[in-house]
Amino acid sequence: MRSSWSREKRGGRRTMEENRRFRNHVSVVAERVGAGTYALLAVLAGIFIQNADELLDVGGSLLADRRALLGLFICLGLLAVSLGKAMWTWSKTWISIQDQAIVIDKHTLNGSQNTIGIRNISNINLEQNLFEMLMGTCKVKLDTGSLSTANSTDVTIVLKKAKAEAFRAEVESLLRGERAAAAAPGEEEETYDFRAGSGDIIRHGVCSMSVLSLLAVILGLVGAVVMAAEALGEEHVLDSLLRSAVSFLAAIAIILSAVWDIVKDFVRYLDFRVKRQRDRICIRYGVLKKVEYTIPVDMIQALKLRQTLIARLLGKYMAEIVNVGMGDDKGEQNSFLILYGSEREVCEKLRTILPEFVDIAALQVQRQPRSAWAAWMWPLAIYEICLAVAGALAFLWLPGYVPAEYIQLYHRVAAAGLVLLAAAGPVVLALRYQSSGFVMSDGFVKAASGCFGRRVVAVRYANVQHVTLEQNFIARACGICKGTLHLLAGAGDMAQTLPYFDIRQADRMRERMCGRHSDRGHL
Repeated sequence: MRSSWSREKRGGRRTMEENRRFRNHVSVVAERVGAGTYALLAVLAGIFIQNADELLDVGGSLLADRRALLGLFICLGLLAVSLGKAMWTWSKTWISIQDQAIVIDKHTLNGSQNTIGIRNISNINLEQNLFEMLMGTCKVKLDTGSLSTANSTDVTIVLKKAKAEAFRAEVESLLRGERAAAAAPGEEEETYDFRAGSGDIIRHGVCSMSVLSLLAVILGLVGAVVMAAEALGEEHVLDSLLRSAVSFLAAIAIILSAVWDIVKDFVRYLDFRVKRQRDRICIRYGVLKKVEYTIPVDMIQALKLRQTLIARLLGKYMAEIVNVGMGDDKGEQNSFLILYGSEREVCEKLRTILPEFVDIAALQVQRQPRSAWAAWMWPLAIYEICLAVAGALAFLWLPGYVPAEYIQLYHRVAAAGLVLLAAAGPVVLALRYQSSGFVMSDGFVKAASGCFGRRVVAVRYANVQHVTLEQNFIARACGICKGTLHLLAGAGDMAQTLPYFDIRQADRMRERMCGRHSDRGHL
């Protein structure tokens, strides 16, 4: 088994070397047409449900109905056109590696040529879903360090597994300025610096759970039980259940969505592995959907340490990296590096995987100046005034629409709600004050923010695109400011918040971003 895989991998490398011009695997046609087919079937299902009575009356003579035949032929025609277009595009699209660039030529009616410089590639990802596992293919995703395409994958290529491995190896060798080496026997037995066990996956899943999702599941189950009890308590149980079917389905959909949000991190990161290979980091995870990332270290824009509310209560941290291409696909929002663990465990793993960020990760941030409370008074006053106006409307205008027997209950609930909302403003600000901080040291700026959860981000000055600083009139009088660091990353990571800090540190930050002074300790 091992020798056959080695031969397959070496064969893939020879194919890449001998044939510099190649196409996507033909299975890409089925994937693209399949998405349209699912949409077409969904439309047909909707039409069937809306006209179920008429269609059932037709019965066995359905095929004799000209309208039904016409609709069937139209659907088949659309499917044939979609298949033909996909086949035509596939046959006219060629991919090649020319010197230090990847060139994608489309010789269709509206022909185009996409050229990507090898040196601009920020990361190379391999991805394999269930269909691709059956076909023996996988996707190769290439992302470049470009702000214009930071929110989407630049190039997606579908190849046989061995050919995809060879293609990635050749691109990586060009990135390092080396020739692609032949695969050595046993190379497939890759060793990783860290591999998550079942305990690590369970801990990560628990720490990743959303409190809101847990509440949604509990409330959804309570609501479903109440509706079922009311339906079973009526005289005509079957009719009552049918009338409540839509409500039941809505409740089930909400519950299932919340349950998936809770359990997805228990499943998604199975077989999680990470290793450092010279100037790149390799990350691999997944069973039902296999994903591999290869990230050049010099393309990493920032390091993030994240805590959810549950993780914060348990004292656990998760390390993520900000890099163009990671986290830009739907469902892959977290650009993870190290799964949840204690602060000591995360620092030990960082020392092996990303030692460039170890010192700044261990450095504690300085809490915001106390004058930040004065700067918050203005937005807090506006919030409380708006809440007072809403409370006046709730007590003076809305009671006219409440039945008399419920008026006392309404007043109690409204008063309790207003008190809770009025207290929420200062409580949220207090939590933000406890969670936020700022420090500059050794070529980095580090900022912490959050309320119930917490997020810490460490950025090299050289990777900051630009900084936006803000002050209201109270902050200006107090000599403090807050701001935003803008990075070359996807939409979710492009802007990183800076909490309030001394305005004099802003001048030092500008000097260090311009490279005028070297750091001599933290400020």
